[in-house]
Amino acid sequence: MSLIHHPDNPVPRGAESGFVSTPDGIKIRYACWAATGTQRLGTVTVLQGRAEFIEKYFEVVEDLRGRGFDVVAFDWRGQGGSQRITRNPRRGYISNFKKYRLDLRTVLKEVSLANYPGPHFALAHSTGGLVLLSDTERLRTMLDRAVITAPLLGLPSGAHALGLVDARRRILRTLTFGLFGKAPLKAGGPKTSAAVEKIGFPLARLFCLLGFGWLFVPGGNRKLFVSFEKNRQTSDRTRFERSNKVLEHAPELGVGSATFGWLNAAARTMMPLRRRGAGPGIKLPCLMLAAGADRIVSTPAIEDFVARTRSAAYVEIPGSAHEIMMERDIYRDQFWAAFDAFIPGLEAEEELADSRLQATATVGSKAKR
Repeated sequence: MSLIHHPDNPVPRGAESGFVSTPDGIKIRYACWAATGTQRLGTVTVLQGRAEFIEKYFEVVEDLRGRGFDVVAFDWRGQGGSQRITRNPRRGYISNFKKYRLDLRTVLKEVSLANYPGPHFALAHSTGGLVLLSDTERLRTMLDRAVITAPLLGLPSGAHALGLVDARRRILRTLTFGLFGKAPLKAGGPKTSAAVEKIGFPLARLFCLLGFGWLFVPGGNRKLFVSFEKNRQTSDRTRFERSNKVLEHAPELGVGSATFGWLNAAARTMMPLRRRGAGPGIKLPCLMLAAGADRIVSTPAIEDFVARTRSAAYVEIPGSAHEIMMERDIYRDQFWAAFDAFIPGLEAEEELADSRLQATATVGSKAKR
């Protein structure tokens, strides 16, 4: 499947796309671009979130190329233009995140590392961030650094019923003349959704054991679109509608709601990273950016994880919704400022400077001859 062009979302020039096959025989769609900047700084492999597709990241690709990076992007199995793994292609399903890790390793080995020089970096979002963090022991030998936006380390507390919670607080404040019903301080509130973790995760596990992992989670469906007013991804209408236009033009790229199988696989990958000893085991240098107004993943859970991880730095962008890279410019500019400060990093810059000096010396010696 070639890249989809839309007038409002044109394919960046110079694209090369194709498929690579994983060891278990799944075809993964990828695309790559050469840097356009005057100074080449390395290669960035983009790891998208759940239900996303390469075309959604065209603007990000151009931003990276202009900074001097070669770019590789790909679709996880079961979504975008990669091979689907269920009879109904709209079901967001995976049985184990080990398969996502296999997708990533395959793309890195056969595309990024095979065709583009280092240093090599990853730019991951949400589910892509969870996949990366669950495999850093292996990826440390393949990547130099990683930037992760809104990694899926927990689901936000009360996000499924914010309206009801606010209404209850208003009633309590009225009946008690303001003594009760105040919103809890951020530091003292729950970091994740206890209802989902204590009820939803075990329920998903049970359904998978019974052979019903392919069913949508409660309230889920195969629909691809929600209105801008109801979306929880971004506050930028133009970027939100641009992605929807691509899906309207090529609905085969889309995926509906998550299934019990996906939720169970995510829980089994997420929960070990929440243990106290998980952070110190992360050796890959990472910069994690959290969205201050995130209603899809838990920002406090991200902050807590970074506090236990020596190799990670943390930046929170106040007011931003979940998809920081698809947000309004006031938030995107903060993201890119943090990215530029962290990538390529001092060690990589020194290596690049040394390689340029060696190249200059080689040219000089040849000229003397």
